[in-house]
Amino acid sequence: MPGPGAPLSGPLSFDAYRALLDPYYLSVLARTLRIAGSTTILCLVLGYPLALSLSRARGRARTLRLLLIVSPLFVSVVVRSYGWVLLLGNRGVVNGLLVRSGLIDEPLRLLYTETAVVIALVEALLPFMALSIAAVLDRIGPELPLAARGLGATPFGAFVHVTLPLSLPGASSGALVVFMVSLGSYATPALLGGSRVRVIVTEIYTQATSLFDWPLAAAMSLALLVVALLVVALTSRRRKEYA
Repeated sequence: MPGPGAPLSGPLSFDAYRALLDPYYLSVLARTLRIAGSTTILCLVLGYPLALSLSRARGRARTLRLLLIVSPLFVSVVVRSYGWVLLLGNRGVVNGLLVRSGLIDEPLRLLYTETAVVIALVEALLPFMALSIAAVLDRIGPELPLAARGLGATPFGAFVHVTLPLSLPGASSGALVVFMVSLGSYATPALLGGSRVRVIVTEIYTQATSLFDWPLAAAMSLALLVVALLVVALTSRRRKEYA
């Protein structure tokens, strides 16, 4: 029987890699990619307004906004995850407010869902996205959007046709960081997803420390690495098109 001190022995086999084709592990991989993708998209949507606000601020206002953006990074991810447990639990703050306001009759199941995991990951990784975009926006001359406005473009049109294309390198860098960290995150899915929301990293941990199936854990780790390398390759290719 496998155990913590059991040696790895036996002939070379690809059984662990064939096991990854099991529908359960494919669903875990799909859920992992779905959570990472949703987190990246939400960070992009929320990160642009924060980055624009930071890049347009000057003096003390810029310093204050920068501190507000990076302030979540001053607290451990584990501590923040436990904070979300208190907020999203059946007797948490969110359900308490909804019940008292009469919007719902009984608490919603917010905890141990993909939604809870995505919310916590967005809160944890949004600073990386905002700072990546703001670093590029700072290099875009303010005269370019003004020139577009002078040619008849609306503020939204100037953003879409001028600011957005020029800031894509920063957005792609931020998206890559957010996606990679989400892909390899353990604490947040483990605490907020529990046994109902299994991702690749939590599955690797279970296989290696509880079931002691190290070949399967290694196979899943390699599969996760291959996915990460493919994403990096695709992002690098897109960045060359921006250059």
